[in-house]
This record gives sequence, structure tokens and C-alpha cells, in this order.
Amino acid sequence: MHLTLIGIGTGNPEHLTLQAIRAINAQDLILIPRKGEGKADLAELRRAICDEVLTNETTRIVEFDLPVRNDATPDYRQRVDDWHDAIALAWQNAITSEPKAKKVALLVWGD
Repeated sequence: MHLTLIGIGTGNPEHLTLQAIRAINAQDLILIPRKGEGKADLAELRRAICDEVLTNETTRIVEFDLPVRNDATPDYRQRVDDWHDAIALAWQNAITSEPKAKKVALLVWGD
């Protein structure tokens, strides 16, 4: 399995690079994290980008719930480590839901 992080800049589909569009269309699977109701617009924007530029009919999109840190864990470092482990497990579960996927991508913010 090959994991690709695809930069989506500011999140405006009109600002995507050709390289990003090609990378999106080269994937077997695109993972979209859901970060709860308060941040539902982030997943919606990623879906809108895929709706706009994804032309590869074989590319699957899988959404998953991104875990949150457990504030009940008193040690901050342990809380973050546990959170990272939970995120890795969520990714693994999302990826294994599509066992034929060899090229997997996450759409990430940034320039």
C-alpha cells in the first residue's frame, strides 16, 4: 500500500494544482476524516473537491470518524499518544474496508 498526502491549499477547488488533480485521480482510495458536527464543513469541502475534480470512476471515497483526545486521561503525553494510536486504528480500519486499494490518499490543507 502506498499512502499519498495531497495538498489542497486553501481548500478552494479553483486553486488546486494540476499535480494535485492528477494525484487525486491516480488513487484507488481517498480517505475523508469526519471531525464532528462542529467541523462538518471540513469533510464537506473535501467531498466537494472530489466531486469537482475526480474523474476516475474506480476511485473509492471512504469517510471515517476522527477520534478525539480523551480529556479523562490525566497525563497529557499519554493522552496524545493514545489519541495518535486511535487515529492510526481509524485509518487502518478505513483502509482495510477497501482491501483492493493499493494507492490511498488523504487530502491535507496547506500550501
